[in-house]
Amino acid sequence: MRIMKAGVLAVLLGGSVSVAQASTCFRSEEIEADQAVRFQAQIMVLSDSCHSESYGEFRQHIGATLAAYQQKMIGHFRRDGASARGADNAFDSFITALANKMALAYGREPVGSLCSRSANFLAQAGHFSRDDFVHYVSDQAAANRKDYTICKD
Repeated sequence: MRIMKAGVLAVLLGGSVSVAQASTCFRSEEIEADQAVRFQAQIMVLSDSCHSESYGEFRQHIGATLAAYQQKMIGHFRRDGASARGADNAFDSFITALANKMALAYGREPVGSLCSRSANFLAQAGHFSRDDFVHYVSDQAAANRKDYTICKD
C-alpha cells in the first residue's frame, strides 16, 4: 500500500511548486519539515477545490505530527534571523504563498479534470497513518535534497 501511495503522490507532486531558495541553509529535519508543509498545502488546496473532506481527515489523523513539522519550519525561520513572532509570521506567509501558487497552478486545469485526476490522492492522503506520512515525508526529503542548500554544521 505504501508503494502505491508514494506512486500516486509522486505523480501529483510532479507539477508541484519548486523549493524556493532560502538565504540560509536547511538541516535534514528542516528539509523533511518543508516537504511536510508542502504536502499540507497541496492537500489543503486540492481538498478545497474538489470539495473533499480529505484535508480535515488528514489533519485529524496527522495533526500532532504536522504541528511538529510546522514548529521545525518556524525554527528554521527563527534561525534565519526572525524573532519568535517574526518566525511565526514568516511561516504563515510561507504556507500562504505555497497554497496560492498551487491554487494558481491547479486553476489552469478544469475543476472536473483536476478533481478526477486527484481523487486517489485525496482518498489516500485523507487516510494516511502517522507512519505512512513520516515515511512519505522522509522519502520526499531524500528525493528533493538536491534542491536545498544544506547546512555544513
